[in-house]
Amino acid sequence: MIEFASVAAFSDLHLSFLERLVLTIGIAVNTIQANRRTEELLAQSQRLALELQEQSAELQRTNAELEDKAQLLSEQKGNIETKNREIELARLGLEEKAQQLTRASAYKSEFLANMSHELRTPLNSLLLLARLLAENSEQNLTPKQTEFARTIHSAGSDLLSLIDDILDLSKIEAGRMDVQPTEMRFSDIRGYVEQAFKPQAEEKGLDFQVEVSKDLPTTVVTDAQRLQQILRNLLSNAVKFTDAGTVTLRIGPAAENVVFDIPALTNARQVIAFTVVDTGIGIPDDKLSLIFEAFQQADGTTSRRYGGTGLGLSISRDLARLLGGTITVASMPGQGSTFTLFVPDVLAPDAVVAPLPPSPARAGLPSSLLMPPPEMPKPPEGPATPRLEGATVLIVDDDVRNVFALTSALELHGMTVLYADNGADGIRLLAEHPEVDIVLMDAMMPDQDGYETTRSIRRNHRFVDLPIVFLTAKAMPGDRESALTAGGSDYITKPVDLDQLIELMSSWISGSRHEENQ
Repeated sequence: MIEFASVAAFSDLHLSFLERLVLTIGIAVNTIQANRRTEELLAQSQRLALELQEQSAELQRTNAELEDKAQLLSEQKGNIETKNREIELARLGLEEKAQQLTRASAYKSEFLANMSHELRTPLNSLLLLARLLAENSEQNLTPKQTEFARTIHSAGSDLLSLIDDILDLSKIEAGRMDVQPTEMRFSDIRGYVEQAFKPQAEEKGLDFQVEVSKDLPTTVVTDAQRLQQILRNLLSNAVKFTDAGTVTLRIGPAAENVVFDIPALTNARQVIAFTVVDTGIGIPDDKLSLIFEAFQQADGTTSRRYGGTGLGLSISRDLARLLGGTITVASMPGQGSTFTLFVPDVLAPDAVVAPLPPSPARAGLPSSLLMPPPEMPKPPEGPATPRLEGATVLIVDDDVRNVFALTSALELHGMTVLYADNGADGIRLLAEHPEVDIVLMDAMMPDQDGYETTRSIRRNHRFVDLPIVFLTAKAMPGDRESALTAGGSDYITKPVDLDQLIELMSSWISGSRHEENQ
């Protein structure tokens, strides 16, 4: 706004001039304002253009980065697809390997079962006939010849021990060795050990001692068969490698300063220590770990004095683990060795299938020294002195060598022996001879095996209570259960201990007759 003032009144001329001047000034002011606005708009346009240019450059950089990332993602996607294909191929390969391992395991198990049968079957007749010859009941052999027979029996027993050790090792490696916890009295363990090893020690002039601590409870809950097997191995080695001095088994609580890294021992209410101490040849320090490996011995040279396969300690270590325990060793060459088995006082029942009964010939010991395995059906109660004379036995077995050996042994006890080499003939003979008192049944036979034959016999109500004892070379896990499930009364693995067989047959026959007379 512009104001004009005058001391005198504005003339018409003045007013006309001012009107024209105002118009000119207005145009000038508008022009100035317009120019200023134009400059502002230009500056704003330039700023926007600059910002747009910067944003365009940023967008280009972003696009370039996105393109790089897209390329990288594309490459990663390709790599992932490649990896996925490789993983899929690897998975298929692993599945194929797993199937191959499963088949191989099945083949191995079948092979072991068949080899067990094929090796035990001839050993059965060999050991039985060697035993009969060594007894020389007809007194027609010279002392030298009976010694030959005893040597054959001893060598056969050693071969059986090796077979059993290899089978045990294979079962452990395959995870098929089961444990069955039962309650064992320490007094029974002591009696078993003294009866089994004191004569051997005295024969070598050794002092054999068993010391049981008074701080122990009356019993321990563990697998009796596996514990015995470990003690047999440790004590057999102690007697074997000791030429003079003492062999001692100490049974007591583990020392309080002993630290365990095995959960079953750290969580146990009490840890039991079975310590075998000898004054034998000892073991060098560099061999202490080696002796627990399969087929390894402290002295593996061709000039070594002591025999053996080197399986005993390896199997004992693995069995100790199955019992929730461990084995330690301390030794000084020339001064002796100390092996200690640590086991929990109570073993949790992890196994479902009971272990197989041991073969009496395994350790070269009488069957009476072996504690019976759990859950084995007990023969019926009979007279205190059962007699086999006059009894009739039916042997169903396709191996004539075993039949010959068994027949020779049983006839010496006054028994009448009938024989069938297959299941169908066995059923027929049984129907024709109702006087049969007991059946000895083989498991593996052509056409109709022992299991199906036994089931067929049991379907006849006349033979529901007839004692049927499986006398078989099948000694793999599950074989015993298969025999008992099929209807078998009892189960013994070949090669059999003749004394055990006679005692078992006497019990079943006497018990059966006792029930018939009631």
